[in-house]
Amino acid sequence: MKRILFAAALFAALDAAAQLPAEIRIDKRSLRPRYREWAQPAGGTAVTQNPPALLWPAAGDSKRAVYRVRLSQDSTFAGVTPSEPFEWAAYACHEPLAEGRWYWQWSVTEPGGAERWSAVNAFTVDASCRRFATPTGEELVRRVTAMPHHRLYVSRDGADAFRTRAQRNPEAQELVRKARRNLNMDLVPVAPTRPRDTTGMTPFQKKSLINFMYHKFGEVVTQPVVDFSMAYLLTGEEPFRDEAVRHALHAASLPVDSDATSEDFNRSAIMYGLAVGYDTACDRMTPAERAAVLEAIRVRGEHFYKHYVKDFETHSMDNHVWQHTFRNFLFTSVATLGDLPEAEKWFRYCYEIWCARFPILGGDDGGWHDGSSYMQANLVTFVYVPFVLSRLTGTDFFDLPWYRNLPSFLVYSFPKGSYATGFGDDYEKMTSPSQLYMGFADALARELPSPEARWYADQLIGSDPTNLYRSKGFSLYRILTDKPADRVAPKAPARNTSRFYPDAGFSLMHTDPADASDDLMAAFFALPFGSTGHAHAAHNGFTINYGGRQLFGGTGYYSNFNDKHTLMHYRSRGHNTILADGLAQAIGENGYGWLARFADNEALTYTLGDASHAYDSIRTPFWIDRMEKSEVAYTPENGLGDPGVTRFRRHFLFLKPDVIVVYDELEACKPVAWTWLLHSHNRMTPAGRNAVAASNGLADGRMDLFTSSDLELNLTDRFFSPAINWKKRTGPDGRVQEYVNQWHAEFTTPAKSRAQRFLAVFRITPDGRKPLALKRDAKGRVTVGGWTVSAELDVSKPASLSVTDRRGNAVLYNTPASETGGSTVVRRKGEPAHELVDTVPASVR
Repeated sequence: MKRILFAAALFAALDAAAQLPAEIRIDKRSLRPRYREWAQPAGGTAVTQNPPALLWPAAGDSKRAVYRVRLSQDSTFAGVTPSEPFEWAAYACHEPLAEGRWYWQWSVTEPGGAERWSAVNAFTVDASCRRFATPTGEELVRRVTAMPHHRLYVSRDGADAFRTRAQRNPEAQELVRKARRNLNMDLVPVAPTRPRDTTGMTPFQKKSLINFMYHKFGEVVTQPVVDFSMAYLLTGEEPFRDEAVRHALHAASLPVDSDATSEDFNRSAIMYGLAVGYDTACDRMTPAERAAVLEAIRVRGEHFYKHYVKDFETHSMDNHVWQHTFRNFLFTSVATLGDLPEAEKWFRYCYEIWCARFPILGGDDGGWHDGSSYMQANLVTFVYVPFVLSRLTGTDFFDLPWYRNLPSFLVYSFPKGSYATGFGDDYEKMTSPSQLYMGFADALARELPSPEARWYADQLIGSDPTNLYRSKGFSLYRILTDKPADRVAPKAPARNTSRFYPDAGFSLMHTDPADASDDLMAAFFALPFGSTGHAHAAHNGFTINYGGRQLFGGTGYYSNFNDKHTLMHYRSRGHNTILADGLAQAIGENGYGWLARFADNEALTYTLGDASHAYDSIRTPFWIDRMEKSEVAYTPENGLGDPGVTRFRRHFLFLKPDVIVVYDELEACKPVAWTWLLHSHNRMTPAGRNAVAASNGLADGRMDLFTSSDLELNLTDRFFSPAINWKKRTGPDGRVQEYVNQWHAEFTTPAKSRAQRFLAVFRITPDGRKPLALKRDAKGRVTVGGWTVSAELDVSKPASLSVTDRRGNAVLYNTPASETGGSTVVRRKGEPAHELVDTVPASVR
């Protein structure tokens, strides 16, 4: 038999003494710590992009510490002049480097102290590196400063061409008509955007709810500034600029610190709105008015800079910054370069950090760690920042592998008319792609250009092209761009195809990703970034959808970043994972998983996830603080603690079109009771010994669970911690949501053991079809739908899994078919066999 052996990606941090030759054992406390703990690139690793970025932990206690970098192909740095001092712990190399081995160091100097140099780090550059040259920050500052106002979105010398093009743009003309109607409108009053009653709340809840009440007030108060500024850019009519000045002066008069203005989203939105007004209308302002607007911008900008520097660039994922405030800060610096002395360091900081760190929660594969709901919180930044940087630099900032692969992630993670992956905060609301996704896909189709993005956008837009105008977040982009919607022809995804995104941690499987009405979708996740940001501690969890609706998957409701229900149920035990002694996976960066193997063909998809590091104590100070403020005691009774799990390897097989097999290998450092979890939005009922069934109205699903010991089933519609809508969050209809109960099946071993194995077989039966028969013989072999499944459940014997059919398709894990012990051999008739061994995701190497 001809074999293709996929080599394991070994690197210095990995323990070479893996349990089986095909396995890689990662023994880091975390792969992406909340704050950077080591330098990168280092250890002689080969970089994938030329020029690379140099990253290191922030050093010293003083915010006034400065860094320098030196880089050479000589390890002694003979004759090398270090960089000029700068304040942030990241250095983007902008010019491509020669091939070969490179050495680098950084130094730190604190006020009154001597300069201290780090150890020497090494990396290599070879011909396989993709080249992505960009202007230096210093060069770009000179270029932008020399540009007259207006400059942010439309340069002064490009205004005529912009206005001519906009005359054919219905959205541009509607913006002008609306602005004309609103001339002399009242100034926006200071008031909550969504009032709530805070009676009876704890101080922590009250503070959270006040932020919620004034959410987007900053956008509301400065939207007239932006609208009138754009109306002027589109027409050249001075009354629009006069109105922009009037509303900008109103926004500038607001206090920096109040319930309405101090929250970071509101503070940055006001700063951005003022910057847009200044960039467009500064020569219509009196000297006193210019000074007032610039001072209002300066105090806000300095607030962000002081909070960002030596923190944000080393943070694994500072949610609000990447979602909104970074974009507003960058654009503010562009608008005020040359007029505010502080704007140069703001701009240099933002530009260098974007070049050094983006994409922050992904690698090259196009995936995004946070899940579909909070991914959409970043979509505007994903388009507008590279759009503006491309215009200012002449470099295509969309020309990254992550952007090129992103359209497929949209298609496979969130099909039209379908529930999404069922992962991450607010996932329960992701029942169909939003209008924001529609506009985002349209922008990607134009910029890349991408046939897949064009197809996805067209599906969401539907038969009426004007539906695109409902995607308000990208109206400005569509007005500004000169790239037409029909720049590229659409291309639909094929049936029975799956996609793999190990950098972010997703395996996404479908029978028909182009048509949700007859699609069986399975999403499997194990995330190397850990449970950080809005991601969940649900490693080796999965969701099964049919017909666009959830059949089995996560349960619970998102009220806040942290409350009792969120911390005790929603973020971990509400997913289809494993409990050990009743304890869930750890919330925080130290609780992580990763996807080690993947194969896909017309007959099946196979994924292996490793969540051996998902169980631990909660160690992140941020989450410990949230536990205390939410009055959640860190006790086993609350499902929190370290159960000592040392191995959780889950094999997930999608046998197309209607069978799913899950095989678990579990070990702990002490005997524990193991609980196999299965959840559903739909009512679940017992369906035989160790079996449950559910229906989503379009298909029936049944799961049969096998193991070597007895199991006790607890089937309930009660959450481990009650879901209470204390924020009075509303649904799509505008009414306060009712948090209805959902269903949970817990299969627990009554006897404790240090090791356990489970085999689960799912049969999905669409309405009107006959259920597949399932039989288990005396040797424990299961036959279903033409497949034979044989799994070793005796923990005294080596783990093994064999899944075969009569057509020659097979998945053989740790069987005599393996040439490397512990490998997975995947066979497809007429194709070479693939022998899979562990491969570490590129995002964590």
